[in-house]
Amino acid sequence: MKQFFISIVCAISLSSYGQKESIAQLHKLPKEQYQTQNLTAKQSADGITIHVASGVKGSIVFHPENTYWDLTQHVFLSLELENITNNKLRFEPVILYDNPKRGKNFRVVKNKHIGFLTPQENLVYNCVLIRDKVNSVDYPQAPDFPVMKGLPNGLILNFDGIDAKHIKGLKIVFPAADFERKVVIKRIFKNKAVLPELYTSNKNDFFPFIDRYGQYKHRTWEGKISDDSQFETVIREEKAALKKHTGSPEWNRFGGLANGPSYKATGNFRTQKIDGKWWLIDPEGKLFWSVGVNGAGKLVVNTPYKNREHFFETDFKNLGKNTKFKQKNSYNFGTQNLYIKYGKNAEEEYMGVTLDRMKSWGINTLGGWSNEAVATQPEAKKLPYTIYINAMYPSINEKFPDVFDPKWKADVEKKVKTKAAFAKDDPYFFGFFINNEIHWGNPYSLALNALEKGSKSAGKKVYVALLKEKLKTIEAFNKKTGGEFKNWQALLNTKVKKKDLKLAALKDTNELHYRNMTEQYFKITREAVDKYTPGKMYIGCRWHGNHKNKINVAIGAKYLDVLSFNAYENEIEFYPYPQKELDKPFIVSEFNFGALDVGKFFTGLGYASSQRNRGEKYQNFIEGALRSPRCVGAHWFMWADSTTAGRGNGENANCGLVSQTDQIYYELTDYMRTENYQIYKERLKNE
Repeated sequence: MKQFFISIVCAISLSSYGQKESIAQLHKLPKEQYQTQNLTAKQSADGITIHVASGVKGSIVFHPENTYWDLTQHVFLSLELENITNNKLRFEPVILYDNPKRGKNFRVVKNKHIGFLTPQENLVYNCVLIRDKVNSVDYPQAPDFPVMKGLPNGLILNFDGIDAKHIKGLKIVFPAADFERKVVIKRIFKNKAVLPELYTSNKNDFFPFIDRYGQYKHRTWEGKISDDSQFETVIREEKAALKKHTGSPEWNRFGGLANGPSYKATGNFRTQKIDGKWWLIDPEGKLFWSVGVNGAGKLVVNTPYKNREHFFETDFKNLGKNTKFKQKNSYNFGTQNLYIKYGKNAEEEYMGVTLDRMKSWGINTLGGWSNEAVATQPEAKKLPYTIYINAMYPSINEKFPDVFDPKWKADVEKKVKTKAAFAKDDPYFFGFFINNEIHWGNPYSLALNALEKGSKSAGKKVYVALLKEKLKTIEAFNKKTGGEFKNWQALLNTKVKKKDLKLAALKDTNELHYRNMTEQYFKITREAVDKYTPGKMYIGCRWHGNHKNKINVAIGAKYLDVLSFNAYENEIEFYPYPQKELDKPFIVSEFNFGALDVGKFFTGLGYASSQRNRGEKYQNFIEGALRSPRCVGAHWFMWADSTTAGRGNGENANCGLVSQTDQIYYELTDYMRTENYQIYKERLKNE
């Protein structure tokens, strides 16, 4: 068996506030402060040299001297590494932590990072600390920045995350590889203060911190706009780049495999399983794999400003010609910047600019929420596009429609029919998304949602009728649930509260109702798609998080052409949905990776060390997706960054391919191009 070696020379330093002060030299580190697995480790004057056998996954874990490292005042836990081999190699830092405020049984969130070292490279890699919002008390500055998940300098407070005060270790994993590797880990250290220096020295001078373009005011970075004249320069630079890279040599006009095998051409996109792998087939009968981006053709960056006016240099009471970018209590910095950059026909021109960029970057599909004006573009410009329909009224909960209400069915049909007017005969129309991230909950929660409604709710009537059918008498219902209802009508008339009933006792009936609701949802939506756009694909509801389960995915699979999942994962090759017993294709309808090196404060749910690492992780994600026999596409979320100051739900992530001033993240898009120009070669190479 071929052997390879990892040689690590490491010193640990943990900085005080804003500094990087060494507190321990690794060659002096007591052995109880580090452990290895599948490694041999030898201390030397310079650190620790580690050897790993070929084909074996090895790891080393470093622990603090006194139980925990406290990183509450720092943005990153960082590593400095040097690759002294001539091969590119991968490493995976994992932050270990406790979270006392969540108790002993807290759910450990995923916080594995993935980094890559090029040959002979010295690199500082920043592990992002997305923090659990339950620990907000550790950050007294948080109330100064409402409606922001990421605070200035990169302090991230999300609904789910780690406790930075209780970091109990750093695990570095080296996946198995078939070549000899040598790496020097030079430092492990706290990095970057969570509080901007100006904020700590003088709050009055810190505000406003958002400039007239919507950017962070108190920092510079490559691509930051400080004057309108810069737009002319970047347009020239972009035209040169587009001229150099006009599109993938693999593509036909749809973005399918031009010189590959031919299959039945239907004039529409469809699915087909070929030699054990699911594929999309384009309208001309060619193999197609969907590389997409959400929100393409738009630069909508709405920023709520009410009660936060002091954040901004912009005077929202005196906007003059920019009044058109104001809507109620929000301001659209993105569209404002488009008009500064492209002039009076900016939005119309931007559709063509977007399509040119997508072809240059190897992106062949306009994903959810994209500009539907693509349908009217000249043939030479067009790319396949999706249509998103939101149909949630009337609802049974905040994000699940009352599927038994005729008004909901009518709303679905009306909206599908409206879009069908331009899409039904367009071969570039890829398929419908209907709704996004529905709150499917579980059988118990949706049964409760039904009982919480009044007597006019169609969904409640159906559920109460089912209860009556299964339990026969109201007395039987009361006995099982602890209710005190005189008759079924009384139950129907009462807006039941969670504490009033032991509804979990009706497990079988709740599950049956859940199945009936799910069946009704997909039956009605499928029928609408087939009625108004026969032959076009229905690509799902964009399942997310804990709202996907074996029941709703299995039922959806009966009606959908392609299942869609919003999957903020590092990798997708072994994604557990759709479940193994469902032989059905799926797309990742949302994923991304963000970084904190371009004036943004929140990475988003997918995180990276830098713009370059965003590209590396994109490449790794797509390669894994191409290896998955059921995955037929992946769509990045989204075209442009979120607003710096936070939109309605607080999101202010570096999620875009472009900034809110329409500056391209070239490090990311260069990696995209390299990967996307060979997707068919990659997908077919094992066949």
